[in-house]
Amino acid sequence: MERFARALGEQAPPDLIVFDEALTASEAIFRHLPPRSPGQYFQTRGGSLGVGIPGAMGIKLARPEAPVIGFTGDGGSMYTIQALWTAARYGIGAKFVICNNRRYQLLDDNIEQYWRDLGIAPHAHPDAFDLSRPDIDFAGLSRSLGVPGIRVDKPEQAESAVADLLSHEGPFLVDLATA
Repeated sequence: MERFARALGEQAPPDLIVFDEALTASEAIFRHLPPRSPGQYFQTRGGSLGVGIPGAMGIKLARPEAPVIGFTGDGGSMYTIQALWTAARYGIGAKFVICNNRRYQLLDDNIEQYWRDLGIAPHAHPDAFDLSRPDIDFAGLSRSLGVPGIRVDKPEQAESAVADLLSHEGPFLVDLATA
């Protein structure tokens, strides 16, 4: 995530608008793509999941001339993945990055805090928080919904993936392995 966010910060146009629902990966995004002016950086509020893809699409519809990238987590994206079909069907040229750690990491973090607050000893997380069985091919899923997508699972792929993301006309998705 760090290398991808750095590469995006270096290659991004100055008018890039970011919608950040990456939650557990947001620190690197914020560090390398900090808000530069009002209306350029949006985050999810209230702990909701699933607004990253449709949120980026909404911004792109409101500001069609601006480059827009929406970040979401793998778990959050599963709530609204069908929005990619809408982006393809109507030519909504937002870009999307799914930060894929193969878990509902936010739920892991929240349940650990809950256990600490109640004085419950740490123990195994619920199996339902695991998104690795079966492993989700978000790039393939994206392509099946009409949005070109690529998988980035090695740090050395970050720079070229960012270049592909930024240069593509129309919607595009990066499935970014973060764990």
